[in-house]
Amino acid sequence: MTNHFKPSSVMFSPHQYSQIILSDIGVLLWIGALVYWSMTRGFLEMARIYGVPYLWTNHWLVLVTFLQHTDPYVPHYRGSAFTFQRGALSTLDRSLLGGAGPFFGWLGGVITHGISETHVLHHVSSKIPHYHAWEAADALRKRLAAAGINLQGAPGGWTAVYHAIRTCKVCIEFHLQDTFELIAISA
Repeated sequence: MTNHFKPSSVMFSPHQYSQIILSDIGVLLWIGALVYWSMTRGFLEMARIYGVPYLWTNHWLVLVTFLQHTDPYVPHYRGSAFTFQRGALSTLDRSLLGGAGPFFGWLGGVITHGISETHVLHHVSSKIPHYHAWEAADALRKRLAAAGINLQGAPGGWTAVYHAIRTCKVCIEFHLQDTFELIAISA
């Protein structure tokens, strides 16, 4: 199993050891600062000024990530069938809040810098800055359409979340090497 806080975890290279230690120290210092804030100014102040905005922001990030990667039409590859290109194209672009109408679709895209609307592009080339992502995503969509690939999902919102939860299932296959593979299937 992997662990984001353990420098010797298989997900990190040996040269990253000190960076993980520094990151762990930073996390502990931040937790200490939040505890200190709670003890000196009160938990409710810390929760109101830091906790609620933190949860709100992360709720959107989790929602967007879930909707981009969970859909009955998004393929999931196993073992040798997986390639970088297949993995990069195993996602969808969605109009965040687009199900509530064109104005909310526009608003959702603007306030999140197109994180949901340009998600496929992010997987193909994550180095393109957000202020060029719309133009680059349009060019990528045209190129993929020429190859017969359409990665535009239904508008992102609670209806899409409900649909994904009801139709997508996860199976866990255990292998002899104490590793496991997640395989998404449609119900």
